[in-house]
Amino acid sequence: MDRDKYTDLDIHVAKDTKAETYDAWLGPERIGTLVYQVTAGRVAMISIAVEPEYQHHGVSGELIASALDDVADSGAKVTIICPVVRSFIDEHPEYAGVVDPDRPGIRTRR
Repeated sequence: MDRDKYTDLDIHVAKDTKAETYDAWLGPERIGTLVYQVTAGRVAMISIAVEPEYQHHGVSGELIASALDDVADSGAKVTIICPVVRSFIDEHPEYAGVVDPDRPGIRTRR
């Protein structure tokens, strides 16, 4: 998707298919990780963690957006296990189409 960055830091997000993570890098330092698992043809987004000194800088938003963009580009769908990912999609409905309609995982609390 065409979007602005969510973070105020100059980070790079890289996918590690062996570890099943998307990692946020600030130079040589990994400052955040989104853990996923490929299962039954979809991507389950399990959890996200950002180093404490980099929290509140939009790192989780950038990680989630990058992961969702990657999944959308691949044609796969997402099952949401992580409540932070659910909150992000609730706040950014343009990503709702990436969620697997048959197995969405955590649903909106509205």
